Amino acid sequence: MPQGRLSIALIALPFMLAACGGDAPGEDGQGTTAEDAELAEAMANAMLDLQGTGIVIPAQSGFEELAVPFGSARAPTEATLGNVVGRAIDESAEPDDCGLTFTRYEGLNLTFRDGQFVGYYAESPYVPETTRGEMLADANISMVEESTLGEEFVIGAGEGPDIAGLFSGEGDDATVRALWAGENCIAR
Repeated sequence: MPQGRLSIALIALPFMLAACGGDAPGEDGQGTTAEDAELAEAMANAMLDLQGTGIVIPAQSGFEELAVPFGSARAPTEATLGNVVGRAIDESAEPDDCGLTFTRYEGLNLTFRDGQFVGYYAESPYVPETTRGEMLADANISMVEESTLGEEFVIGAGEGPDIAGLFSGEGDDATVRALWAGENCIAR
């Protein structure tokens, strides 16, 4: 996959988190406090910036910006992102054929090598609701010729980390199905 410098507009694309999938405060049958309700509202409206170098949680709802760059240790990465995207639904401790372990959340998979965060793979609700036609209008987005994965594209201009992705089809109205960056075990 070619390495590319991400256009600033696309690096900072905020991806709305809908239906976080984690337990909301008070789901244990007890009443919620005003603080619990405020935290639940903040999580429901949280945003992520998926980048070629990791994931950033922008400053929002009174919380400071948090960066989770590739190379971060696994436990703090899981704790930081878990506070926004909810509880993990699956994880591995044993490396796969690519030497990676993972932690999976609803719509987001984090990959680790030797205890370090090295990649992500995101699907709905963490991908933009942008059409293929709108995405390809940006000069920093190009299709991958003869991809065995389907309608694969790359966001980047050739000098740095990039984000790859798949469209749901060939037409201009096709949507973004997935985005990934860093190390992932994707069979080609």
